[in-house]
Amino acid sequence: MKKKLTRNIGLKILSVILAAILWLVITNVDNPEETRRFSDVPVNILNEDVIASLDQVYDITEGETIDFTIEARRLVRDKLEKSDFVVTADFSNMSAVNSVPIEISCPRYGDEVVVVDGKYQNMKVSLEKLIEEPFKVNIIQNGVVAEDLFVGEQTASPNIITVSGPKGRVERIAEVVVEVDVSGVSKSFKTVAKPKVLDADGREIDASKLTFNEDLIDVNISIYKTKAINLLITTAGDPARGYTMTNVEYEPKQITVAGEDAVLDSIMYLPITESIAGATGNIEKEINLQEKLEEGLFLVGEDKTAVIKITIEKLITKDITIWPTDIEPRNKPENLNITYNSKGPLTVSVLGLAADMSDLTRLKIKPYFDLTGYSAGTYTLTLELDKSANLTLDNSPSISFDLSEVPALE
Repeated sequence: MKKKLTRNIGLKILSVILAAILWLVITNVDNPEETRRFSDVPVNILNEDVIASLDQVYDITEGETIDFTIEARRLVRDKLEKSDFVVTADFSNMSAVNSVPIEISCPRYGDEVVVVDGKYQNMKVSLEKLIEEPFKVNIIQNGVVAEDLFVGEQTASPNIITVSGPKGRVERIAEVVVEVDVSGVSKSFKTVAKPKVLDADGREIDASKLTFNEDLIDVNISIYKTKAINLLITTAGDPARGYTMTNVEYEPKQITVAGEDAVLDSIMYLPITESIAGATGNIEKEINLQEKLEEGLFLVGEDKTAVIKITIEKLITKDITIWPTDIEPRNKPENLNITYNSKGPLTVSVLGLAADMSDLTRLKIKPYFDLTGYSAGTYTLTLELDKSANLTLDNSPSISFDLSEVPALE
């Protein structure tokens, strides 16, 4: 038996070697080693509390995801997924220049997978001081409510929240908002919303590195009916002596308000009184209408103002010659006769607008006395003019006259 085993030993050894070589050739042809590229593989961070212990926060400037190439047999390579790789950056190994080595491993297949390109990479971070700031919560309304309705009071609870994060990012915050959709809404409602942070240009800031002391905000939205009412602007007081008001113009004449039903039912128009006391020139101004509305009413529309122009014109003086017979003794008792002691002609100074004074004559000014309640006797009075004539007596002479009883008929 021994002789059989040792017979042609060289040939047998050669056969084994040839068989092994053939097996290796077949294996390499059927299951060759090839490379495969993986891109955007996320890097997991270990021991990030090292940064927090320094009252700092970090921001990844490079290496949040990485690309690398592996080499493996085809049967392994074709089964690989990103999730098969453990890619980590251990912050406890951070260098003085804030660079952290990235480790890549493939526990599922161990040494069967070899990283051949991109094995030595680093995550780079910037460190910033951790700060916190309070911000008012503003409500942004998206959409449009049902017709003839208005979004009134909008309240957020809490209305102030604290935002914590990297100093540079927190300092970029110009506004904290919550967005509420009111599309087609027909009655008041409550909802909750997540806060967002905006920069000075209204762009949303990535909040992944920010912390809010409240993650959800309660929002109350009041929906009111609307009503169209007239705007009524009047004046109070008198202009300076020698001036008069000639016109009041304003726009709009009508406004739309919103509020609870009971409040809407109680308002018919919005009265506004503007003082012209002592005025010597035109008054032109804008009036904030919302400030003039009673509590519980809201002005509908973007324009919250009314434009008003009050025309004040300077009066001129004109001397007019009259006769006692031009004077009307108004309300004279029928049982009395009047006899003028003052003789004409008499000069009166009349104040009025230039347009009214150009053709003013003694027949148009129509001076008068009011003799209501007078009895027989001698009196001295000054003249009056009808206000409807837009004229004022600047200087009136005293007129003396007698009132005597009408003789009784025999």
